[in-house]
Amino acid sequence: MQRWISISVVLLLIVLGFGLLIPAVQQAREAARRSTAKNDLKQIGLAAHNYADAHRCFPSGGVIREDGTATQGWMTMYLPYLDASPDYSQLSLDEPWLSAANRSVIETVRPQYLNPEVRSNYTSTGFGLTHYLGNPHLYYRNSSVTFDQMERGTTYTWVTGDVAGEFQPWAYPFNWRPLGTQLCAGPGSFGCPNWEGGHLLFADGKVLFFSEETSPEILKQLAAAPPVPVSEQMAVPDKRFETGVYHWEHVPLESQPENEHLFYAEVLKEAGEPLLIDLFAVENLSDSEWEEVMEKERSFPDTLLIQRIDKTTDLSQVLSGSMLKQAASAQQMQENLKLLKTLQKQMP
Repeated sequence: MQRWISISVVLLLIVLGFGLLIPAVQQAREAARRSTAKNDLKQIGLAAHNYADAHRCFPSGGVIREDGTATQGWMTMYLPYLDASPDYSQLSLDEPWLSAANRSVIETVRPQYLNPEVRSNYTSTGFGLTHYLGNPHLYYRNSSVTFDQMERGTTYTWVTGDVAGEFQPWAYPFNWRPLGTQLCAGPGSFGCPNWEGGHLLFADGKVLFFSEETSPEILKQLAAAPPVPVSEQMAVPDKRFETGVYHWEHVPLESQPENEHLFYAEVLKEAGEPLLIDLFAVENLSDSEWEEVMEKERSFPDTLLIQRIDKTTDLSQVLSGSMLKQAASAQQMQENLKLLKTLQKQMP
């Protein structure tokens, strides 16, 4: 009997130990995520300063033509300063941001633009998200703000911060939002609800955490800091993106090895279920050509979007009319068609 009492006491102590340990582990993980988010914002701040050193101003919040065509936003222009020069080199900056020429790049996530506390990482159409949005006094339509225009100084001018929801693609040319008067006040506000507050990056490079209890007067003062563009310059389209936890799976397609292009499919999946398929072609470079690329003597190989495939797409027609038909044997074409049809049948 005494033995069983001793065992019971030991087991109870073990259970109590786990009960005390689990909250501590959760707190440590949350602290690590907050530290990562803060560091990411610092990296964005460093990119902003390096861009301003090179161009003497901040990038445009979004380049919007007179006909309303939106090309590139401020986050795209920071890519070369965030160790993403290869992807930046592939972009066609004069094309609309979501054009076929840019799909292979914008259908990726950028770790520095993601808050590790947030699970959503893509839109339902496969665009990589950002969990940070910018100050509409610095980033707006066709802006070119300088440090000299920050009349209250860089210490009191916020640049960007984490948002509570209504996330947008990082390449979207309208990635700005008014600060508001309360953090964590719904999906259209700033802050991270799990943290009961949020980070703001300031133009001097520092990152500060503000509680959701921060006085509205303090936030009003930060939001009102000059320069102040007219409302038309800060206007954004009335658009919401459906977001969630998705991932792209790379699927090679068969073609003749000597062809000038290689072919593959990118399959957007949710919980293992295919939702969309994008067919791509990329230059088939020789070893010597790749050496030139690595030495940065030429641009990175072009990636071409051939076709987006959904549940209703006629795959036989798409493949027979694509550049893949000239690059693959009849047997390879049959194998490619069989593979894509299998994936298509799994779509909801």
